[in-house]
Amino acid sequence: MFKLPKRTQLLPQAIISLLVAHSPMILAADTHASAPKLTTVITQSVMQPDYVQLDGRLEAINQGTISAQTSGVVEAVNVDVNDSVKSGQVLVVINNTQQQAHLSQAQANLAQAEALNEDAQILLKRNRSLFAKRTLSQGELDSSIARAKSGQASVLAAKASVKQAKEQLSYTKVLAPYNGIVSQRFVQLGELVNPGQPLMAGFAIEPMRITTDIPQKLIQKLNISEDHPIQVLTQDDIINTQQYTLFPYADNLYSSVRARIDLPKSEKIYMPGSWVEVLLPIGSREGIFLPKSAIIQQGEVSSLYVKNPTTGTFKLRYIRIGQNLNTAGSETQVEIISGLTANEEVALDALATAAQIHSAQQVDTEQ
Repeated sequence: MFKLPKRTQLLPQAIISLLVAHSPMILAADTHASAPKLTTVITQSVMQPDYVQLDGRLEAINQGTISAQTSGVVEAVNVDVNDSVKSGQVLVVINNTQQQAHLSQAQANLAQAEALNEDAQILLKRNRSLFAKRTLSQGELDSSIARAKSGQASVLAAKASVKQAKEQLSYTKVLAPYNGIVSQRFVQLGELVNPGQPLMAGFAIEPMRITTDIPQKLIQKLNISEDHPIQVLTQDDIINTQQYTLFPYADNLYSSVRARIDLPKSEKIYMPGSWVEVLLPIGSREGIFLPKSAIIQQGEVSSLYVKNPTTGTFKLRYIRIGQNLNTAGSETQVEIISGLTANEEVALDALATAAQIHSAQQVDTEQ
C-alpha cells in the first residue's frame, strides 16, 4: 500500500506545550458546565475507496516553439518572456522588402501570362473558323491549339507563384497560434533569421493535463468511475476527474505505464512543470476513517482524544494514520491504521478538547 505523507496541523503554542509536558491528559466530560459540549463520534469499520498515491507533473496540452518560415532581418519583437498573448497577436515582425519584391514580380508575370493566353485563345478561335472554311491546314490548327493550352498552363503557374509570394509575405508577421504565455524568447531585434530558426516558445494556460507513471501491477486494479474519480491534490485545491489515457506500452526499465490525466476547465492558473499528488482508485477496503479535525499531528506523531465509557473522561491516545480520503464538499477523512478499534467514542474537535483540558487545569491550579 502507498501511504500519503503526513500533513501537519498548526496548534496554538500553549496547547502544543501542554501536549508535550502533560501527555496523557484526562478531561471529565461534565467538567465545568459552562464549557461548550464536546462533539463525539462512535468509530465504525466501513468500506471506503482504496487509493494509490503517485507523483504527477503538470503540463500544458498546447505548447511548442514557433520558428521562422522565411528569411529576413527582425524589425520588431512585440512580446517577451512571461507576457500573455492572444490568438492571432503579432509576436515578431520581419523585414518584408524581399518578399514584397517577389510578390510584385509574380504579379507582373501573371499579368504577362494572362495577356499571352488571351492572344492565344483569340488566335485559336480565328483558326478554327478558317479551318472550317478549308482555308487553313490541319497542322496550323494543331499548332494554335497547343499555343492556347500552353497559355492556360502559364496562367495557372503564374497564379501559383503569386499565391506562394503572398504566403511568404505573410510569414514576415509571426502570429500567436493560441491564447497563452510566452515561456522563452530566442531572437533579438536586428537579428537575421532563416527558415526553421526558433523565435518564441510558449504554452496555453488551458487545457492542462498531468503525466504520471503507474506501476504495471496496478493497471488491472484501476477502478475509476463517477463515484471513485481520480483525485489530483495541488497546494490549495483538490481536483476530481475521470478523463485519462494509458500509453499502449510499458516501460521496460521501470515496469510502469505512463498515463495522461486531463484536467477539467478551472478559473485557477496552474504552472506547467510543477509536481502534484495523484490518487488513483484501485478498489475498496475496510477501515476506520475519522475527520482530520479529530487528529492532532505533531511531526510524525499522531494522536486523538478517546472517551472512557466508565469515567466519561477523555484521554489522549497515540495512533498510526494512513491514507487521506478527500471528498468534494466535505472534510478530509483520515484512515486510522492502528491504535483505535471500532465502537470507541472519539472527540471530533481535538483542538477544542485540548483547549478545555488546558482551561480545566488552570482552574484547578488557581483553586
